Amino acid sequence: MVLGIIFGETSTQQFSFMFGDADGNRRDQLKSAYVQVDLPEGNNIVVAHVIDVNTENPLLAKDTAKFYSEPIEIPFPDLNSHRFTLYQARCEVIGRYDRDKKEINLLTEPIRPGGEVKLLSKDVLNEIFSDSVPWHLRLGYVKTPDNQTRAQVSLDADSILTMHACVFGMTGMGKTTSTAVLLEELMFRGAKTIVFDPHADYINLKQMNRDLYKKYFQKRVEEDKKSKAIIEEYRKLLNGFWGSAVTPWNEFDESFSGSASQEFAEELTDENIFYRLLNYCVIKDSSLMIDFTPTSEVSKAQLDEIIKAIGKLNLKDDVPDELLYRRLTIKLNVFPRIRVYQGRGVYMTMRLIEAMAGEGFSDAQQGYMIPWLLDSRKLNESDTKLLEYLRGRANKLGYTNQSRAALLRILDRAILITKALVSRGCKSLDVMCFVNDFCKMTGKLSKVSTVVFDLSDLGNDHAKRALVYAVMDFVFDEYKSKRLVMGKNAHPVLFALEEARKLIPRQDESGAGEGQPATRVARLASGQIATEGRKMGIGMLVISQKPAAVDPVTASQANTLILHRVINPDDQAYIRSVGESLSTDNLETLKTVGPGVAIVTGIAMKTRMSTLVKVRYRYSEEGTEKPAPIKKLWEGRS
Repeated sequence: MVLGIIFGETSTQQFSFMFGDADGNRRDQLKSAYVQVDLPEGNNIVVAHVIDVNTENPLLAKDTAKFYSEPIEIPFPDLNSHRFTLYQARCEVIGRYDRDKKEINLLTEPIRPGGEVKLLSKDVLNEIFSDSVPWHLRLGYVKTPDNQTRAQVSLDADSILTMHACVFGMTGMGKTTSTAVLLEELMFRGAKTIVFDPHADYINLKQMNRDLYKKYFQKRVEEDKKSKAIIEEYRKLLNGFWGSAVTPWNEFDESFSGSASQEFAEELTDENIFYRLLNYCVIKDSSLMIDFTPTSEVSKAQLDEIIKAIGKLNLKDDVPDELLYRRLTIKLNVFPRIRVYQGRGVYMTMRLIEAMAGEGFSDAQQGYMIPWLLDSRKLNESDTKLLEYLRGRANKLGYTNQSRAALLRILDRAILITKALVSRGCKSLDVMCFVNDFCKMTGKLSKVSTVVFDLSDLGNDHAKRALVYAVMDFVFDEYKSKRLVMGKNAHPVLFALEEARKLIPRQDESGAGEGQPATRVARLASGQIATEGRKMGIGMLVISQKPAAVDPVTASQANTLILHRVINPDDQAYIRSVGESLSTDNLETLKTVGPGVAIVTGIAMKTRMSTLVKVRYRYSEEGTEKPAPIKKLWEGRS
C-alpha cells in the first residue's frame, strides 16, 4: 500500500513525503515507522526511518491568520477540515537494500521527487537489524508504531565482549532489564563475565523466572515425554561432570551449601534445566524467541513450538561441550584480601589499605610502609593480622615523629572497616587465586560463566571501589604481562559495572574527587581496561542511571550504547559527547521513550544505524525484590 509521495528537496541522507490522513490516525501510525522506496534498477529499494511527522494548514498560516481573525460577512470553510491540512513525514535514509543479496549499502544518489513511499516489510527489517548466527544475541524487537512488525534486533556478542558498551537510563525505564538480557544472552553464548552488583539485581541469573515457568511451561513439560526426557538426560550429564564436589569455592559461593546433596543444587531443578534448554533452542533458531512482557500477546502455537524444539534438541551435537557443562553463575559476598601479592610488589597492598581507609599515604609514610611490608616473616599474613602488625610497627615510632599519628589513623580505619565487613558476613577474597581460577582455561572456575560480586552488604563506597580496583587491576596486569593470553591459556573476560556512578564516579559526591584513594584507583583500573583492554580480550559493560556522573575516560571508549529515557540536560550533553552516531532527533526522542524501550546504536549492530528497540522480557529470576510496603500493608483487605 502506498503511504505517500516524495516531494521537495532530497539528498542521500534525508527526504520528505506528503501523505493523506482523512481519519486523523495515519500520522500517529507513521511516527518512528520504517518505509521503503522502490528503485527502477534491479531488485533494490531505499530503506528509511520516519524521524518526524508534522502538519501544516495554509489557511491558518501567519500570512492569512489576520484575514480570518477580522469580522467578515462572507462565509468561509471549516478551517480545521482535513481538506486543508497537509501532512508531511521527514525521513532519515538507512541505505540501499539489495533484495537478492540481502545486504544494505550506502545510498550514493538522491531519490527523485515524486516516488511512492511504502511501509517496509518485516522480513526486510529483520534482515537489516538482526542476524541468525549463534554469536548474535537477541536484545528485543524493532520498536514501530503499534508494534506493526515483530522484527528482531540482534547484537554481535564479540563486539559487546571486547569493544565495550554502556547501558544508560533513568530509574524505572528498563535499564536493569536490558542489562539482565545482555548478561543472559552472553552467558549462554560462552562469555565469561564478572559483575559488580551493588543492589543484588543479577544474583539470580542462573534461575529461570519461576512465575514465567509455572504460567507457560510447567504443565507442558510435564505432559510432554520428549522434553521431560531431555531434562532428565541433561541433569545426569551435569551430575556426572560436576561430580560429588559441587565446587571448590563452597566457602564463598552462597548458592551452594557444602553439605547439600548435588541433586538439590538450584541449577539442577526442572525449571532451571529448562531455562538452559530454552536459551539453547533460541540460539539455534531465533524465531523461537518469545517476548513475555505483560503487554505482549503470547500464543499457544509459540509455546508449543518451544516444547517441540526442546524435544528435538541433541545436547552433544547442538551445544558446544565448553558451554554444555558450565555452571551459569556463582555469587560472592567478599572484599579484597589485604596482603602482599606475589609479583605485584607492595604498592598494590598500600593502594588497598588506602582505598579501604579512605586516606592516602604521603611519600614519607610510604617510606616506612615499604620496608615493613617487605618483612619476609609477614608475607603470608593478611587482613587484620597484617594491619595489626603494621600498626604495631607504626606505634613504635617516636611520639615526635610526624608520620606516626597519620599512619596509626589510616591503619586503624582499615582495621575497623575490615572487621565491620567480616561482621556483616563478608569474606576475604584472595584476588590472585580468584583471577587465575576464573580466567585461566584450566582454572578451578573455568567452567563458571558468570561471577556476581554482590556488593549490597559492603557498607561503604570505599570498600566497593577497592574490590573493583583489586579485581580489575589484577586481571589487566595478568593479561598485559602476557601471563594470561586470550585463546592460548585464558578466556576473554567482560566486566559489568552496575551503578557505575558509584563505582567509577567522575568525582566523589563529597567533592573530593581525585583526593579519595578508592575513587582514584577504581577509575585508574577501569580506564586501563577501557583504553587498552580490547586486544587482550578484556571488555567492559558500564551501567548507570546518571551518565554524567560516570568517569568520562571509561564511558567514552564504549562502541555500543543502549539508551533508555534520559531527560537531564547534563546527561543529554554527556551522551552526545560519547555517542558520536547519535543525531539531534535521537536525543530528543530519548526524552520521551517509554519504559522498556531504548535507542540502540554502535558497532555491535548489524546495520550501524540508531534504532528504537523494545527490549525483550528477561527470562531469569529478578534479584532483590522491589520494596512495596504500602501494597503489603493493604494486601488482602479489599
